[in-house]
Amino acid sequence: MMHVARALAFGRSLLADDFGGSQIRMALLIGLSASAVLVLVRVGTAIAAATH
Repeated sequence: MMHVARALAFGRSLLADDFGGSQIRMALLIGLSASAVLVLVRVGTAIAAATH
């Protein structure tokens, strides 16, 4: 939960500061997408291991 709060605070600070914000937002979006894919792979692997 702490990571979510930090991410939201970081997102608010990016919205407040528009100087270079679009590049930072894009980098953040790419990073979050990559993290989400890794989480899905780990969950899928855990489910596959549990069923065998």
